[in-house]
Amino acid sequence: APLLKSDDPENRHLGRMSRKRLTFEGLRDNLLKTAGRLDPMVGGRSVDLFKEPFTSRRAVYGFIDRQNLPGTFRSFDLALPDTHAPQRFTTTVPQQALFLMNSPFAIDQARALAARTEGDAAKRIEAMYRLVYARKPTPEEASAALAFVNAPVEVGGKLSPWEQLAQVLLASNEFAFVD
Repeated sequence: APLLKSDDPENRHLGRMSRKRLTFEGLRDNLLKTAGRLDPMVGGRSVDLFKEPFTSRRAVYGFIDRQNLPGTFRSFDLALPDTHAPQRFTTTVPQQALFLMNSPFAIDQARALAARTEGDAAKRIEAMYRLVYARKPTPEEASAALAFVNAPVEVGGKLSPWEQLAQVLLASNEFAFVD
């Protein structure tokens, strides 16, 4: 029988995987994959990850300027490229959540995710949950999502209710962590 967390709280017997937060590279690639935009091509030249229109290449192909490291990399604990770093530090800072809420790249992926789903509201909600979390929504989640997308829309809003729902799902801890 598999070990439960209560049987081995420190995971000394390695009977289960401890929860891990995705690195910036994994998170960015996961956003692209969920939005249906990830370019699977292997090899090639490095690309600017932060220039619009945003590239769909994997983050491993991102250009790193050692003298001018973008703030997003620093916010997500990227090791300094000109020093030896055997292990990456892991911090949780507000800038990480703000990136998922406000960055044009994340908003672009939320729009693409919302556009990937079709059908009636219940089917779209279930499709979004399957794409983002690889599971069906609980009845409570489905009910809350349905109420959210059917709520009166604020005039002049930047995102539609479906795009906002996609952004909420993509900015969640369940998306950013691997259990």
